[in-house]
Amino acid sequence: MLALTLTCLFAIVAIATGLSLLDSWLRGRSVFARVLREKRLLDQGFVPQVHAHEVRLRGPARRPLAAASRPFAYRIPRASTYTAA
Repeated sequence: MLALTLTCLFAIVAIATGLSLLDSWLRGRSVFARVLREKRLLDQGFVPQVHAHEVRLRGPARRPLAAASRPFAYRIPRASTYTAA
């Protein structure tokens, strides 16, 4: 009984592995054909358009210093802050 169970388990694992390898081979073959097609198009001078969902928008630019983002007039100390000597 144990030998029959192990044989069935081994057969199921072998079938699952074979199907997985077949699926990976079919997907890889289709992707390779698509890459070759795009290469031929690029060689002919065509530029593929990037899909909108593949474009990552940039975030706002970082300001390295808070003082650098202020207008020049605000960075100059006012005359009222100086004391007469």
